[in-house]
Order: sequence, then C-alpha cells, then structure tokens
Amino acid sequence: MQFARGETAKPVDSRWHEARINARKTAFSVQEFSDEDILRYDLDTAGITGEDNPRTYTVNRPIDLLNENGLDLRRFKNR
Repeated sequence: MQFARGETAKPVDSRWHEARINARKTAFSVQEFSDEDILRYDLDTAGITGEDNPRTYTVNRPIDLLNENGLDLRRFKNR
C-alpha cells in the first residue's frame, strides 16, 4: 500500500487533503470507510461528525424567534 504523504518534511499531497475534505462532506462517521482508507487518509483524526454533510437532518445554528434550531431537510425541493 502506498501512502500519499511521506515521512519527511515534504508537504502533504493535495489528494490527501481533498480526500479528507470530501470525507467530511459526504459521511456521517468514520465507520463508513474501509480500514485502508482510514489509515491512508488519517480519517480518524479528520473530524468526521456529519456536521459538514449537507444531508444532515439538522445543523447547528442559533435559535430563531420561533424557538427553532436547525434546518429541516424536508424543506428542500429535492426531498
């Protein structure tokens, strides 16, 4: 298995960063990925919580005047 980042002081490969960003935007937890991907892209430290995923049922935002907190996906046109 070849890793996209080296053990030297060289900068990390841009594909490594893109994979971590994509994982945060598309997943809800680290368990959705294979052991190889978790190891290759250090996904256990990527902060995958589902908050960056647009398909999350609710997102954190301030409580509005109607005492609602979050965005209901059922309001989206494609749902």
